[in-house]
Amino acid sequence: MTKKTVNRVKPSNPISGRVAKRLGIAPKAPTKPKKTRSISKLKKDLDKHISLYVRQINAKDGKVKCYTCGRVMDWKQSQCGHFISRSYLATRFDLNNLRVQCVGCNVFGGGKPLDFEENLKEELGKKVVEEMKARRHKIMKFSPSWYEMQIIIYKDKLKDLTC
Repeated sequence: MTKKTVNRVKPSNPISGRVAKRLGIAPKAPTKPKKTRSISKLKKDLDKHISLYVRQINAKDGKVKCYTCGRVMDWKQSQCGHFISRSYLATRFDLNNLRVQCVGCNVFGGGKPLDFEENLKEELGKKVVEEMKARRHKIMKFSPSWYEMQIIIYKDKLKDLTC
């Protein structure tokens, strides 16, 4: 049996690709169009910026007060609590639904929904709270461009705040 030889084409540039890149003589690969981020990543990013906004807008001298228990803490230790769960997209980013909470109330206390609702009714009025509760079931679907625009808006709002 004889061994077959394969005709291999030698590259016109005898320098390997890695070395050519280091020397800056390698041809540049065509650039791919920028991919848009997934809805879940955009949603997460918007959550982050709104959380920062809600906590900083309520800060006085870097301190905030928990909406449900009244504990005073540094704004960086606080959390952005939702009266109506984040799973309801119709109210997820509604500033009337968002308040500063301590980790004890927001996480370990499950958000303390009864205290939260009672305080919201005192602050906003029963009608506003009931309308928000009814609106939570509205089916919403936001486009990637809507999320991107909201992120830009909240980034700009955060630049104006000083904490």
